[in-house]
Amino acid sequence: MPETPPWLSVLVPVYKVEPYVRECLESVLEQADEGVEIVVLDDASPDGSMRVVQALRQEWPDRIRVAAHGHNRGLSAARNSLLALANGRYAWFLDSDDMLLPGAIPGLRAIVEREAPDLVICDFRLLRESPGLLHRLRGELHRRAYAGRPGEGSGDRDLLLTGLLDGRQLHAWSKIATLDAWRGARFPEGRYFEDMAVIGRLCAPVRRWRHVAQPWVGYRQRGDSIMACMTPDKSRDLLQSLRELHDGVLAMPGGVSARTRQALHYFCVRTFASLARKVPRDDSLLAHECRQAIAMILPQGLPVVLSAYRARGWWLRAWRAQRSLARRGWLV
Repeated sequence: MPETPPWLSVLVPVYKVEPYVRECLESVLEQADEGVEIVVLDDASPDGSMRVVQALRQEWPDRIRVAAHGHNRGLSAARNSLLALANGRYAWFLDSDDMLLPGAIPGLRAIVEREAPDLVICDFRLLRESPGLLHRLRGELHRRAYAGRPGEGSGDRDLLLTGLLDGRQLHAWSKIATLDAWRGARFPEGRYFEDMAVIGRLCAPVRRWRHVAQPWVGYRQRGDSIMACMTPDKSRDLLQSLRELHDGVLAMPGGVSARTRQALHYFCVRTFASLARKVPRDDSLLAHECRQAIAMILPQGLPVVLSAYRARGWWLRAWRAQRSLARRGWLV
């Protein structure tokens, strides 16, 4: 009898995560059924991360598959290699310093068996070593990855896109999709902000989707995160990924609604405003590239877009964005 293929592949790239990788993999192993495969890729990690992984393989025989890159190639290349290795009907990326929260895999399986959607979006919580009252008040125990009605789902792609764009949480690890959908959304190698770049391609083939209004992923926000220290090269990667997001959304089969276009424009405005607060003031070349990107993505001009937000009653949002952009001379 041929072996039954797994229904889910949990894909874990590993690089310099020795303090976290055991907790990450145990969070999957402790709730995975026999239809779940765990695939780990060593991206030439220079620390003891893979010693931890190999020790876990001894504790959990036949539950973890391991592959390796000959040299460090970065997160995007690791994810693409993992996709090539996966056998499951669905693929779920999990960063190796994060973890799955209890009940995540059984919850996903219930939805898959009941609805068989092409895409499931889950919420998440921030992981801190010493969470306090202030963190709870900030909502860090439950962050939403989708801004529509909690638990929403349908075959309406415009509803999906507006919820994702308004929520501004475009990370790959909160999107569990069919393996075919993920394989059609290969990550750009050698770049930061790779998750943003693939959202359009990931959503294009989606016929049915579901948002889960429960935190399934524990996200560890480390001090060396990408946004913690923006450099000119990172800024250029962000501009390229924003262009790919913009073009990918507008290239959806059958087009998109005016509401989706508005959500896309507002996402781009907020991203440009955030970048304006981070780029070095003395980098005139980067400032020129930012103005060029704004003109290409928003040819109607930022004042027109901001006026539309004021018409919706978003006065404070429009004022904040306009102030940040005007200070840099980016109101093109």
